[in-house]
Amino acid sequence: MLSSCLQQLVNAATQIVFTPQAPNGSLRMSLNRVAVLFEPERSPDRLYGQIVFTRMGLKMKCYKRVIGIDICTERLDIADSYSKIEKAIDNTVDAIKAKIIKLIKEPSDTLVVCEATGGLEHLLVDALHDAKVDVAVANPARVRDFAKGHGYFEKSDAIDAKMLQLYGQQVNVSLAKPRTLEERNLIAITRRRSQLLQLISQESNRLRQCIDGQAKSMIQEMLKALKKQLKSVDLTIAKCLETQAKTDPKIDVIRSVPGVGVVMTSTLVAELSEIGSLSRAKIAKLVGVAPIIKQSGKSDGKRRARGGRSNVRRVLYMAALVATKNNPVIKAFYIRLLKNGKPKKLAVVACMRKLLTMLNDMVRHQTKWQEEKKKSVAGSTASN
Repeated sequence: MLSSCLQQLVNAATQIVFTPQAPNGSLRMSLNRVAVLFEPERSPDRLYGQIVFTRMGLKMKCYKRVIGIDICTERLDIADSYSKIEKAIDNTVDAIKAKIIKLIKEPSDTLVVCEATGGLEHLLVDALHDAKVDVAVANPARVRDFAKGHGYFEKSDAIDAKMLQLYGQQVNVSLAKPRTLEERNLIAITRRRSQLLQLISQESNRLRQCIDGQAKSMIQEMLKALKKQLKSVDLTIAKCLETQAKTDPKIDVIRSVPGVGVVMTSTLVAELSEIGSLSRAKIAKLVGVAPIIKQSGKSDGKRRARGGRSNVRRVLYMAALVATKNNPVIKAFYIRLLKNGKPKKLAVVACMRKLLTMLNDMVRHQTKWQEEKKKSVAGSTASN
């Protein structure tokens, strides 16, 4: 069928032209091929491939339907490739179930793309995961650059939803992993701890600058309550880890490393679910401890580590500082960098990356610290 259509197209594009070739005015027949330019219509059943990260590497998953959703506090703006869902609905669980999930007849062939919006996306993502619908939570900065690359300098909720749909169709995005109820609780309590630390820092700064006695007593009372809640949160996190460790073996692997405590373990489990499924370079770039190349022509700028998940990076920095004193592998690596003339801050960031990649490899192979330590010692002996 396809070959016959192509043959008809070639025949239609063939012209017979008569040109004078001899002095006597005789005509000669020649064939000229005419280029035909056409843009085929997009098939509604076209499959859009997306990359899925697994422990064994990467695999491609295809979708027939892509839905882009822009999230606001009270409303969801929607762009559906099938045009079967309303363009705007309320941001509530009942509306999501009745007006989105109910209209998705083939969950396995549908991809929903939304942006990370500071936690507002969790309601939508969890509801879709409960309905067995794949979701990709995209970086807002990348989606905005994608829109500008397509000529959309305007910005509105409807445009953002359409760009999210196109982003899911044209870009290979990684899928958000479904979270169990225990994982959701751990994420919430871990983020609450970060909020408490920020509030304690703010109140401590206000206390140092305050000169009024009554205001000082109020601030001190607030600090006392915040610190009391912080202790309660730390106990809750420890209990959550103990409970979750019964079903998640990576928790025991992570906290077996010297220099990695309860806070670091809970942060990696809650905020870096990709650990153990990515390569060393990709996990370092995801957290923001990989030096980024800055080169053009003859110019080769200094490579700096930037971007990534700042909440994970902050905790990783403190863990690396502890590891430079208590972890024999990280300590030896840190001392060697200093002897080679590297600045201390650079050496600490390098230790952050080494600690992270070491944890990533340990989780991938399900090996605890003692086994990893033997491998590191054996590798250093062989190299010497």
